[in-house]
Amino acid sequence: MLVEEILNKIEEIAPLFLQESYDNSGIQVDGPNIDVSKILVSLDPTPQAVKRAVEEECQLVLTHHPLLFEGLKQLTPKNAIGDMIYTAIIGGITIYASHTNYDSAPGGLNNALARRLKMSNVWPLLPNGMMVGAGIGRVGNIEPMEIREFAHFVKTSLKAEAIQLAPTGPSEIRRVAICPGSGADFIDDALKAGADIYITGDITYHEIIKAVNSGLSLIMIGHDESEKFFEDEMKEYLESFGIKVIKYHEKFYQNM
Repeated sequence: MLVEEILNKIEEIAPLFLQESYDNSGIQVDGPNIDVSKILVSLDPTPQAVKRAVEEECQLVLTHHPLLFEGLKQLTPKNAIGDMIYTAIIGGITIYASHTNYDSAPGGLNNALARRLKMSNVWPLLPNGMMVGAGIGRVGNIEPMEIREFAHFVKTSLKAEAIQLAPTGPSEIRRVAICPGSGADFIDDALKAGADIYITGDITYHEIIKAVNSGLSLIMIGHDESEKFFEDEMKEYLESFGIKVIKYHEKFYQNM
């Protein structure tokens, strides 16, 4: 399959029209439209990821977070973004990001988390009217569970190194709201949905206070920990087309 055909397959499950207005999903570096034998999938675009793709003779790098998020004022290999662009162009590699469109898509990242948390009757926290079942976050029900038992279940099910629990309200959890990444903007939506607890990647101290004072318990699992399943889901999807996929994940911090 050609690069263009692979990108079409990605956009079949995560159409670009689902991305948020601030986002920049899609082609970041447009390489040659050649046959694809190997793809590198990574949560983040990093110099190490692109160099690894060159070493592995990949034709495509697929990331969740976009390489180009703000306007470039200078293109030079002396900084990380320029280094990646130069490396990709010289190596004949296309870099493509599937970000908030994949978050929002039915069967995308939100649903991947909901499935791992055994949520049922799942619906979007903030629906996107452009596609049925699409939208920001998800809400669903679980078998009733004591809150600390549920927190342990979340940590285990999502294979998180560490989590933060801010308990309040009912001690028994029945309805769960989730939003991978930074989900502070949707605390009120989780409350309106009747969630007992809201799981997200990271929010600030004052946003934690806001949620707790509103009666909404929180679990924070870390931005990358909540989105790392992008790599697994995309690897499985792309391998279904008979293409070799390398999963590359970088950890930028350590829990001490």
